[in-house]
Amino acid sequence: MPDLPPTDGLNETDPSPTVVLVVEDEGLVRVNACDMLANMGFEVLDAADGAEALELLETRRDIGLIFSDCRMPRVTGPELARTAAERWPCVRIILTTAYQDTEMPPWPLVPKPYNARALEHAVRLAIAT
Repeated sequence: MPDLPPTDGLNETDPSPTVVLVVEDEGLVRVNACDMLANMGFEVLDAADGAEALELLETRRDIGLIFSDCRMPRVTGPELARTAAERWPCVRIILTTAYQDTEMPPWPLVPKPYNARALEHAVRLAIAT
């Protein structure tokens, strides 16, 4: 694992805290991910599915990263990622799933179950690119 610069929730080009949108249909998993990211110093927003996430993206222009589950009702993580990449190309995207049969998306994929270290590593890589 390569050494990565420490992060305190700051984006290199923007001195304000990076806002992370957690998109997860399982409530306890969503709360756990939000807590992990908040403990890393990020401002965290959450959505229960991709449709709710798109509504937030329309109103919150300060979201810098989306961390989304793949399999959700209404709008899936990959569908959300494709739409976000087209409409808000500066937003970084990380997907997560517990399913082995998920087609590999063109965005980073964190397997479930994940821990804070794995999530932080993925977030640091996403922010550094």
